[in-house]
Amino acid sequence: MKKFFLAFLFFLGIVWVIFTQVPLPLDNNFSLSASAKKPNNPLEYEVWAIDQADSLDGTTLGGNLFVLSGNDRDFLEGHAKVKQVNLAASAKSKGLAAGQKPHWIAFNEGATYAIVGHATTAHVYAIDANSRKVVDSILPPGLPNSNSHAVYPTKDNKFVFVADTPGQRIHKISTNYEAPGGKIFGEVQTLDFNTSDTKTALGTPTARPVVAVVDDASKFVYVTFADGGVAIANAETLTVAHIFNKDEATFNGLIASQVGDNFITNAGNANPEIADFAYVYDNKSLLENPSKRPDFIKVPQSGNDAHGVAVVHDKYLWQLNRASNTITIHELKPNPFDPNIDSSNKVRAVNLVELTDTALGPDPAPDLIDTSPSQEIAFISQRGPNPISGNDPAFFNSVGATPGVGVVQIENDGQDAKPAYLYRFDNVVNGVNIGDFHALAVRK
Repeated sequence: MKKFFLAFLFFLGIVWVIFTQVPLPLDNNFSLSASAKKPNNPLEYEVWAIDQADSLDGTTLGGNLFVLSGNDRDFLEGHAKVKQVNLAASAKSKGLAAGQKPHWIAFNEGATYAIVGHATTAHVYAIDANSRKVVDSILPPGLPNSNSHAVYPTKDNKFVFVADTPGQRIHKISTNYEAPGGKIFGEVQTLDFNTSDTKTALGTPTARPVVAVVDDASKFVYVTFADGGVAIANAETLTVAHIFNKDEATFNGLIASQVGDNFITNAGNANPEIADFAYVYDNKSLLENPSKRPDFIKVPQSGNDAHGVAVVHDKYLWQLNRASNTITIHELKPNPFDPNIDSSNKVRAVNLVELTDTALGPDPAPDLIDTSPSQEIAFISQRGPNPISGNDPAFFNSVGATPGVGVVQIENDGQDAKPAYLYRFDNVVNGVNIGDFHALAVRK
């Protein structure tokens, strides 16, 4: 089904350089011998990825955290060490409330703790990164159907911002990573988007936030919405500062990320006939003049079902396209809002990398992405054959064949990518492979 959609996109005349790969036999792990020079960075680091399905011991709360460790070559050659942690069991062992469907993970500044959000419940975990144990859990006040879909710590380590998608709110939770006894979480403040003013400004019937990401200065929070539009909130007062409506920023908003003086959001669609977009905002001008809505650039996407993004060497924006199994690579100008730069060159697509039938498997369904400290390697969370979130049954956009962590070698300073290895982790319950990887972050 997804191969048909990809072919359909090509038929429309998208002209790209495609790197073809030879399919390999299916096994627990896949490897592709790379002709390019392999990285020689000896630094060891960790990749944390979560299977959001039921735990391997059969508990319905779920939460299999996989910690992979090694250096760049270890990861490329399939030699990374792997440790597994049952997050629900870890929380319960400390007498903490366990969440269901752990969906998002992010490290605090310094990577001493990992923060985890859940797609079914609103619990937020704090995990000691050294012991890999859940040391605190908080349930922000909310509605019965609330969740903690996405979590992002501030650079100053003072707060965590949480997007409660069904609750139509974001939370700002105070954090103290030096607190005695591991009591990391403190006061919770909430910004409710379910108001007539906000929904009218967005032009949407609901205001369901997908992510809430604070800028490096901890001044503004960029919020994407399921039904379309983007809000920029004041991070200190937790009030709405600016809104881009659904006609300016299309529905199925997802990622937000700071890149230098700018901010990026995106929006992806399972339907290949509906365009995907990335958006670039002038965050520098917002800091200089908070009362003026920042300029933004709307960038059409070539792939289908835009999802995770990463910035490589501050030059290239990598965007995963989950349904079409591709990576769209854009060249980023240091100052795309310079009026002297031609509009076609502000954010320019330079490559489309094919992931189907490569070392990552026949249908990887790439979701989220992060890079190694050297930025020579990228890591991708891959969905499974029975996804439990984000799947449109009309298009099977989240259905993958090989759940786990895909390893991609970064080439040509970030302009190219080469699928290299798959750390595959199946989760078979009653004969059904329910493994479904979503959350992923590199500890660095």
